[in-house]
Amino acid sequence: MTEVKVTMLGTGSPRPELERSGPAQVLTVGDTHILVDCGEGTTAQLMKAGIAPEKIHYLFMTHLHSDHVFGYGQFLLGGWGLGRRKLTIVGPKGMKHFHETILHLFEEDISYRTSLGRPGNGVLDVNIIEIDEPGEIYCGLPWKITTAEMLHNVLTYGYRFEVGEKTVVLSGDTAPTSDLVKLSKDADLLVMDACLAPTSVYRHTDSAELKEIWDNLQKEHCTPEQAGRIGKEAGVKTLVLTHFLPNIIEEETKQEAAAVFAGEIIVSRDLQVIPVTNTVSVHH
Repeated sequence: MTEVKVTMLGTGSPRPELERSGPAQVLTVGDTHILVDCGEGTTAQLMKAGIAPEKIHYLFMTHLHSDHVFGYGQFLLGGWGLGRRKLTIVGPKGMKHFHETILHLFEEDISYRTSLGRPGNGVLDVNIIEIDEPGEIYCGLPWKITTAEMLHNVLTYGYRFEVGEKTVVLSGDTAPTSDLVKLSKDADLLVMDACLAPTSVYRHTDSAELKEIWDNLQKEHCTPEQAGRIGKEAGVKTLVLTHFLPNIIEEETKQEAAAVFAGEIIVSRDLQVIPVTNTVSVHH
């Protein structure tokens, strides 16, 4: 049976920190690696995880917020430099413009490298599929892939991958939405935005600015309890919480989700590898 696993490359947020890289994860099916989001440090994290960046031929972008795309330039050019010769990207409208902007910014750089004899394949011929409307996605992969629009302040998509008898869903950034419950129905693994986890950054603060930001974040993200509720309503087996601000209180985070969700809960860390099985074990 083909091994299916998720590697949490980056579990952080827009706030830089040493312990957590920018949001990114890899779904691995056998020897096929599918990258979802491409935050700061993604290429280095791939290499630390033992996944060759040039072996990734599919990238799914949930949305185009900075923390999810800061690693794209390095992934695009660095992966090409390492030998990648084909790449397909699925994402929201605006992905083509973002990609073309990167190409324009580094036009001289790319021209120099092609003049050395490197073919342009894998950087100049990237296949970009912009999602017109939620539903099933056809991108060349042999599995059923569906998407639904999330509840965020820019166009954001969650993705559902059905690989044989195993189903993995990645939410992207979202506040609670029934569309995610439907997308995650009976999934084996749900990787879920829990940005509003307990954290010392916003706790006991006298800063009016931080209090206002925290209040506004409630419209865009989920608490661990809300993530747990979605997992429960969808009937998922394992809930993986991610997208954390610095200095989250991990035990409280897990307890909040466990108050409503009876399945397995993982408060993810960078480079954790999570096999998609009926019984989940995590290793580094």
